[in-house]
Amino acid sequence: MPRISYEEAQAKYLMWNEAEDAIATGSSYSIADRSLTRADMDTVLMMKRKYGRIVDAYENGGKRRSRTAGFYPVDR
Repeated sequence: MPRISYEEAQAKYLMWNEAEDAIATGSSYSIADRSLTRADMDTVLMMKRKYGRIVDAYENGGKRRSRTAGFYPVDR
């Protein structure tokens, strides 16, 4: 399990989600001493993905969901 608590990870995920919404509408967003603009959207999405994975790990008991829905071999 990650070293951050579920509540902390969820709070950070929500914070980065708010930043994404603010930047998407054209305004800037400030976190601590850093101001983020539209050009920083890659950073925001990366951090949102990071904390989203931590929240998912807590909610799924540390088990990752399979990315493959099904695999059907085709003989050619």
